[in-house]
Amino acid sequence: ISGLFGGGSAPPTQGQGDPNSTQVVVREPTFWEKTFNFASESPFGRFGAVFGDAAGGVGDRIFGETEQAEALRELREIMPDFDMDTFLATEVVQKQKDVLGAYLRGDMEVLRRNCREAAYGALHKSVMERQAHQLQMDERLLFLSEPEIESVRFIGGIPTPVISFEAHQLNCVRSKLTGKIVEGNEDDIRAVHYLFALQPNEEFVDPPDEWSKRQENDHAEVDRDNGEAPDAEGKMSGSKSSEERPRSETDGKWQVTELAVRGMMTVYQ
Repeated sequence: ISGLFGGGSAPPTQGQGDPNSTQVVVREPTFWEKTFNFASESPFGRFGAVFGDAAGGVGDRIFGETEQAEALRELREIMPDFDMDTFLATEVVQKQKDVLGAYLRGDMEVLRRNCREAAYGALHKSVMERQAHQLQMDERLLFLSEPEIESVRFIGGIPTPVISFEAHQLNCVRSKLTGKIVEGNEDDIRAVHYLFALQPNEEFVDPPDEWSKRQENDHAEVDRDNGEAPDAEGKMSGSKSSEERPRSETDGKWQVTELAVRGMMTVYQ
């Protein structure tokens, strides 16, 4: 894997010129690499970089197993019809296509419908930077692996399945003004390893009062982190209620609440 995105720089390379040199040269990340660095500074991004680290102690593993069992139990209380195999084969497979496709196109409306506040904020920031530079990414998804469940854990007090998958994408960036390739090429295929954390869409479930409070608190914390304040009615300016936001037939029971790139590697160049 060419790099785990836990920081803003690309992987270091050995000094060039003198073959005997031991100097390490840190290459600046390309725009394409920075584009998929949208979660590197978030707690979930750091979690993604070390997920499954075998160095964890026995106590950490026991705690993780206990949390997962509790989270899964609560998830099934909230959604009695929850089935892991169906969830992976239908909801997650659709979210892979919807979220990545909309992100590559820069379709903020589709991202808004499929993402909760934290994930939407990270993707929105990246898309805005791309648009400011008048750049267009290649929208093709050449391959999507079957999603795998990594864990079920609590995020913002809500039981949340965390899934992983691999996507093959083209490192090809064009200028919107000229249509010319300004970075990469149409043969540069990269395997990108993603982590998605998904939470139930409140528009499709009928949660108890405690569940609703958890969601409201989660949204309020994210909006405060983004510098937004509640309006006169106590609502955050960056979020819409279920009455204000139209529900599409393609919307599912789940939304992506956090996401991260675990790493990437060149498949063909």
